[in-house]
Amino acid sequence: MKLKYAWAAAAFGAAAVTGTSPVSAQLAESVAIIVNDDVISTYDVRQRANLLLISAGLQSTPELQERARAQARQDLIDEHLQLQEAEHFEISVTAAEIDSRVADIAHSNDLTPEVLAQNLAQAGVSVSTLRSQVQADVAWSRLMRGMYGSRVRVSESEVRDTLERIAASATRPQYLISEIFLPAETEQDFTAAEAGATRLLEQMQQGAPFPLIARQFSSAASAADGGDMGWIAQNELPPELQPLVERLQAGQVSIPVRATNGVYIIAMRERRAGAAPGSTSQVALRQISAPAASHSELERAARRIRGCDDLESDIRGVTGALVVDLGRASEADLSPAVRERITGIAVGAASPVVDNGGQATSVVVCERQTGGGGVPTPDEISDRLFQQEMALLSERYLRNLRREATIIQR
Repeated sequence: MKLKYAWAAAAFGAAAVTGTSPVSAQLAESVAIIVNDDVISTYDVRQRANLLLISAGLQSTPELQERARAQARQDLIDEHLQLQEAEHFEISVTAAEIDSRVADIAHSNDLTPEVLAQNLAQAGVSVSTLRSQVQADVAWSRLMRGMYGSRVRVSESEVRDTLERIAASATRPQYLISEIFLPAETEQDFTAAEAGATRLLEQMQQGAPFPLIARQFSSAASAADGGDMGWIAQNELPPELQPLVERLQAGQVSIPVRATNGVYIIAMRERRAGAAPGSTSQVALRQISAPAASHSELERAARRIRGCDDLESDIRGVTGALVVDLGRASEADLSPAVRERITGIAVGAASPVVDNGGQATSVVVCERQTGGGGVPTPDEISDRLFQQEMALLSERYLRNLRREATIIQR
């Protein structure tokens, strides 16, 4: 489950849909959903739908209200299941923790918590709606970390294989794209998803920002980042989307596209050509040198190095160690000796220590650019793979909860 809070500057009020006070409206509401023993009212659904529209900066229309209510119903079902499961494991979220997260959300939108609450109220949304969403997210994240955080391990071979795939794609065109994904399984699901995607596209054509809509309505893992998928090669996309990226130009947004598991909208932010076959990478290097007597100390330090930002502190325990910036160059222009030392060395890693002329040296690969783009560091790859695995485990767990729950919708 991801929190998706970012508001367009004029979102409040622009998407306001009711002038009725939340308290008086709540008294007249009926039951919309029962999740096991929890009751979700029509007021809860409407409040969450309004929050979705407000935070995406969308003008309220009957069609978008319908889409937002459908999304709100699913979100509220999931959140009640998450809170019930967290309670089963005696996980609770304090009011102070919710206050802190709401303050972070406010500050990220250049607001104070008080002004955020006032703006929501002016748009007819109670801040308690936001607080409920925060509570579920914090509880679920804590549960997932406790259950899987220590069990998910990204091996060096997985990182190496990923880096090799990136290198193999270096000669292919690269695309910086964002996505909105609406999942679907049945034909009825696909019809609803395509209609919903069409309405979202119409709002973007009227000026609604793609990232804000992605945060609120996309079900992809990238939604928390506004749909940002980063630089990606064509063959890394679902087959249905591969012909699409060839046609889209920078700044264009696709029509809704049906894929195996749902409907996509793709935004092309930038394109770049791949590296010419046989071309070499650009590398930025630094060399660490120390007296030969410090060889063992330097070896231990080199194994700890995970990038060039903290090299000075990494070598603090190495007697007489110095760092020299070797600059940036094409690998083809390096001396054969240096080129041999960094062959197979990942970005952020240090080469084996070599003694020469009374000095022990190691070369650190700070950056490597292939095909016009930077290659991620091993730490970045490892973190990405970890987050992907955690997202899969989270969705699988939640899917099982849905399957086993008693859910009555009215």
